[in-house]
Amino acid sequence: MWVSLAGAVLCCVVMFVINWWAALMTNVIVLGLFIYVSYKKPDVNWGSSTQALTYHQALTHTLHLSGVEDHIKNFRPQCLVMTGYPNSRPALLDLVHSFTKNVGLMICGHIRTGYRRPNFKELSTDQARYQRWLLKNDTKAFYSPVFAEDMRQGAQYLLQAAGLGRLKPNTLVMGFKNDWRDGDMMNVETYISMIHESFDYQFGAVILRLKEGLDVSHIQGQDDLLSSQEKSSGMKDVIVSIDTSKDSDVDSSKPSSKATSLQNSPAMQKEDEERKATTQPLLKKDKKSPTVPLNVSDQRLLEASQQFQKKQGKGTVDVWWLFDDGGLTLLIPYLLTNKKRWKDCKIRVFIGGKINRIDHDRRAMATLLSKFRIDFSDITVLGDINTKPKKEHVSAFEEMIEPYRLKEDDMEQEAAEKLKDSEPWRITDNELELYRAKTNRQIRLNELLKEHSSTANLIVMSLPLARKGGVSSAMYMAWLEVLSKDLPPILLVRGNHQSVLTFYS
Repeated sequence: MWVSLAGAVLCCVVMFVINWWAALMTNVIVLGLFIYVSYKKPDVNWGSSTQALTYHQALTHTLHLSGVEDHIKNFRPQCLVMTGYPNSRPALLDLVHSFTKNVGLMICGHIRTGYRRPNFKELSTDQARYQRWLLKNDTKAFYSPVFAEDMRQGAQYLLQAAGLGRLKPNTLVMGFKNDWRDGDMMNVETYISMIHESFDYQFGAVILRLKEGLDVSHIQGQDDLLSSQEKSSGMKDVIVSIDTSKDSDVDSSKPSSKATSLQNSPAMQKEDEERKATTQPLLKKDKKSPTVPLNVSDQRLLEASQQFQKKQGKGTVDVWWLFDDGGLTLLIPYLLTNKKRWKDCKIRVFIGGKINRIDHDRRAMATLLSKFRIDFSDITVLGDINTKPKKEHVSAFEEMIEPYRLKEDDMEQEAAEKLKDSEPWRITDNELELYRAKTNRQIRLNELLKEHSSTANLIVMSLPLARKGGVSSAMYMAWLEVLSKDLPPILLVRGNHQSVLTFYS
């Protein structure tokens, strides 16, 4: 670059030596053309002389990286984040970006569902548009949309094909399904299957829950920034509508498509003629319609969705490390607190233990964290973690799962088996008794979380697992619900048992 600059300056000097007035006139004309083009900003792609070199270097380094063996010292959290449209779930996007920026890969996965033939040209246009949106918002991530018949199929596409070489995701990040009790329970089956399949593909799993929710796509005017950026880049305005119904289809063959973004949980799709819900413009508002003031719940949702965009004050990141999953539950808060926004937050670690070994367990954990070079402010050993929960909390849990029980004792065996086959998510009496201890543990953990971590900036906790095919979807969702309800932002994390921490630098 400096050689080229020196050559250009030398050429200008030679021009003035040969004929000074012709050189002066030439420079004035060139400067005038430059000012004119800069002012008019024509929508023309002039190309870049460095693009070919950048592409060649990226390709060479990616291929070279593919030949390097994996090592625990080089582990990076490379996240496939189910955001839908990237601006639909800003809290999920911002939090994951906080610990992947300049450290690991981040891919924003978007599953667009429907039974009609997709408009791949429109899909490609959306991909370019939202990739520009990510770049303009300084979000170091890739936007990767796919078209599938249903959410489960789309998730399988992304889990298998997202990324390239060593730049492939190893952690699936999703939002919690806050509305799991309001819609079709088969949607819950799909949601739980995505968690199980992430482990089948050797992924870790992370679930973020905010009590206010994550999806802000239905709020009118929340995306003015994207609209203004599209106008400034010289692109034509394109209206993309998001269906606010829980069960909707995608028609990608029209310029103004009705696309379903990935909700806090996947939603099964119905035929297009059954769609009755209204749509909300995503990229720009209708100027003729008056601005509707936000209600209280939407105002809280919008405020909560922006909480990770600002600097976190002095507070704590509470790590509830209850299972050894390879260390991902510890690595994520460590990476977070090394970032500028989170540097004032201290890590507090909570572990299970026995009452007569509290001091011993605390010293052992302190030694382990010191070897991992993880700074912490406090270690709490929970000796009463296996205590029975309060009766009123157990009663509330039983009342919550009552609509989802099979109650096979109240019907004939043949009818019970037929109902279980058609609705596999139902909770049997045998299952309820078999996992009574695990249910009580989730209820008790929620009590302890409220007691110790109600003021934390963020809670990072081991995600409880359910045996695939052994625990019904309704039971597992009830566990996650009772474990994480009425708490500060909570991140449920479970690694794939691949070691991600090492004693050696």
